[in-house]
Amino acid sequence: MPSPTPGRTTPGRHLRRRLSLLTASAAIGALLLSACSNSGDGPSGGAAGANPDATITIGSLNEPTTLNTVKGGNTGHAQVLLRNVVEGLTVLTDDGKVEPLLAKSWDVSPEGTTYTFHLQPGVTFSDGTPLKAADVVATLKRVTSDESTSARKKDLSIMKTIEAPDDSTVKVGLSQRSQSFLFYLTATGAAVTKAGAGNPETTVVGTGPYTVGGWKQGDSITLTRNDKYWGTAPKNKEVVYRFFKDTTAENNALLAGQLDLVTQVTSPDVLPQFENRPEFTVVEGTSTTKELFNFNDSVAPFNNVDVRKAIRQATDRKALLNAVWAERGQILGSMVPPTDPWFEDLTSIDDHNVESAKALLAKAGYANGLTFTVDYVPSDSINIVAQGLKSQLAQAGITINLNPIDDATWTDKVYSNHNFQATIMTHVNQRDLVWYGDPSFYWQYDNPQVQQWVKQSETAATEAEQTELLKKVARQISEDAASDWLFLDPAIKVASSAVSGYQKNLTTDSFYVAPISKQR
Repeated sequence: MPSPTPGRTTPGRHLRRRLSLLTASAAIGALLLSACSNSGDGPSGGAAGANPDATITIGSLNEPTTLNTVKGGNTGHAQVLLRNVVEGLTVLTDDGKVEPLLAKSWDVSPEGTTYTFHLQPGVTFSDGTPLKAADVVATLKRVTSDESTSARKKDLSIMKTIEAPDDSTVKVGLSQRSQSFLFYLTATGAAVTKAGAGNPETTVVGTGPYTVGGWKQGDSITLTRNDKYWGTAPKNKEVVYRFFKDTTAENNALLAGQLDLVTQVTSPDVLPQFENRPEFTVVEGTSTTKELFNFNDSVAPFNNVDVRKAIRQATDRKALLNAVWAERGQILGSMVPPTDPWFEDLTSIDDHNVESAKALLAKAGYANGLTFTVDYVPSDSINIVAQGLKSQLAQAGITINLNPIDDATWTDKVYSNHNFQATIMTHVNQRDLVWYGDPSFYWQYDNPQVQQWVKQSETAATEAEQTELLKKVARQISEDAASDWLFLDPAIKVASSAVSGYQKNLTTDSFYVAPISKQR
């Protein structure tokens, strides 16, 4: 089974709470904005009149802490580097599919434990050095080395042998069949870099369409077009990521014409200043950012499935979503976003029904009500969710005591020591349903059948078999009310109407900038 906590030293590596604060109103249901005008599907690049030597300036709230591909861990690290400066054997596309990149193709042995990758011809690093299979071997060994703190280090430790039979072939032997192996290879840590290029914390040489032209720490990173790039040339000459500490400064820069695009809008409150203005485009896509109300399933009263189901039925997920995102995003019925291959709409399970919730509580022995404490790390959006849950659950006779704590306390108390009753947390990863197959994970859900299905899904003979097994997992954890999955955040971008070609969704770790074009 893939590790539910690959390479984690803090929950921020996989359970990243949004780093910026939302500015939504604290009144449940009060945020009702009109639908975006000038919105679309992420306008396609290459429009007539585009300037091939344009500079694209992008606003971001997430500056990388390092350029070391086997370290990092925050969102900005992958957004800047992955697919832009460094590339892997495989790539995760904006619609959640794994496709070839540096690997032109691959063969898999009948038992599923040996992968033979055939590299793309004519690939060079940005300094002109030809890419050889030995470079890939070195990278794959590095991501599982003592140096690495990559989020996928433990998952990729299934690689037992990594060899280069010739300069264009990489052969990897696995300890067991892994249907997720090609997905794991899409991670930043598995992206190929040139060894010995300099201090890896500040220098990276890859095969991507850009080089790092400069990093003014605390301010910006400049990516410069790689004219030696082996693939399709970028539609711009330079991309500048400007980093901001808060959304107000970022939005003001966009309004002032200092930015062409922001990577993610963190609240619908900012949108009215850009709507109905022809110089801006607002685009909404989907994401993998899931807002969860989690229980400690191993302790009373949450070890009683009827209590958990009652809490879910007392929760009006749609009202919470609208309070935070004003008619955007979507409610969830399990841990699976639409871009994961095993998605099914399970929102009808334990749908909002206060009277049924009361009956379930009575059945569980809590006819006179129930009281428990919710630990959470506050932000404007999480505060709205917390207050909304308090109000909604009270209608079913459930009293929750809200206990705001800081990140470090949450990590120690909830994630590491499991010393909690319930918590609110944001989970951002793709394909993280499998964490419910690990009873030691912080919510301590323990269902042997689910654990068996998760294990079998990883060693399944085909992708179709894996998908069917994980659909069973998704349905079972929903029927068990293992958590209260609230909603999926939307991916909203605001851009100058002069630019096009940017990705619509927020479903991968990277923010691919090569297709972005800008009118003259």
